[in-house]
Amino acid sequence: MVSSHFKEILMRLGLPEDRIEVLEAKGGITEEEFDGIRYLRFKDSARGLRRGTVVFDEANVILGFPHIKRVVSLRAGVMRIFKRTPFYVEEKVDGYNVRVALVSDRVLAITRGGFVCPFTTERILDFVPEEFFKDYPHLVLVGEMAGPESPYLVEGPPYVEEDIRFFLFDIQEKGTGKSLPVQERLKLAEEYGIPHVKVFGLYTVDRIEDLYDLIERLSREGREGVVMKSPDMKRVVKYVTPFANVNDVKIGAKVFFELPPGYFMSRIMRLAFYVAERRIKGERFEELARNLGKALLEPFVESIWDVEQGDEIAEVFRIRVKRIETAYKMVTHFERLGLNIKIEDIEEVGGMWRITFKRAYDEATREIRELIGGRAFVD
Repeated sequence: MVSSHFKEILMRLGLPEDRIEVLEAKGGITEEEFDGIRYLRFKDSARGLRRGTVVFDEANVILGFPHIKRVVSLRAGVMRIFKRTPFYVEEKVDGYNVRVALVSDRVLAITRGGFVCPFTTERILDFVPEEFFKDYPHLVLVGEMAGPESPYLVEGPPYVEEDIRFFLFDIQEKGTGKSLPVQERLKLAEEYGIPHVKVFGLYTVDRIEDLYDLIERLSREGREGVVMKSPDMKRVVKYVTPFANVNDVKIGAKVFFELPPGYFMSRIMRLAFYVAERRIKGERFEELARNLGKALLEPFVESIWDVEQGDEIAEVFRIRVKRIETAYKMVTHFERLGLNIKIEDIEEVGGMWRITFKRAYDEATREIRELIGGRAFVD
């Protein structure tokens, strides 16, 4: 149930009462709590309040982060979206999206789904100065948390060798979700020492071959891709590297039955368009085909063997926290999401606690076990 307090706030924000009732009835809005701070989370979009929007009060409405469109034909995409005007090219960092804002005199980190994350909230001030929010309480920092010790992803960018880091890529206004222009964001990041994603510079369609070279270099280095942005941030698209497409397939194949078929098909499609656009043939084509086939088949087969031996399909994650209570808050957070999480180990590392936990994939394990057992099915 949504309290009358939040219903009144939503009506003052312009949401009609009947629309609120429909959202509530189908679970499109839910009331949440973090360390005594109550907030409303949007699971569905409504009247400009995007999915993932979080409402604390009328002055603290953190808009959901929009999904960025992608292109798979780089030259045609750039020409269609940016015409011949300049656009910035920034690195697309392989991590999880967070919005960071000051609420009730506390800096909170909010996931794309609209949850205040206990882990990220504890760690975010290691990377972002609190002074920024004192000077700009109406702004929201949007960035990527990335590294090998992440509670949500099993891998990170190759240049983060341990722990986790924050990379800013957008600054938005509370209430409107409007992004600051790129130059203004870069100026604030430099002024306050906020870590920022790599900016490769301004490009135009006339430099498309340089952009291809950049994509191919990032792919060789095991990096995810680029995001292209008009200076005013009104046009934004992304493009991922061949490496990222193959690597995503490899990661997903381990938990094959937990993912929709579209997860794999979309990545194969992106790779196919890259191969076609770049006219890749011969040995390079054979190499990409082998890598893709191995990425899809090898982890899947290993998962079958694991279940044959009586094991469960699982992934191991590690995080560093300042307080052990934060780790248990994360377990509670995951349990509310319906995930099967178990803490495996706790060790002291450099004045912090490194927590190892395992996420078991019950559906994937059950499906493989039944198929191994000879279950017949219609496909």
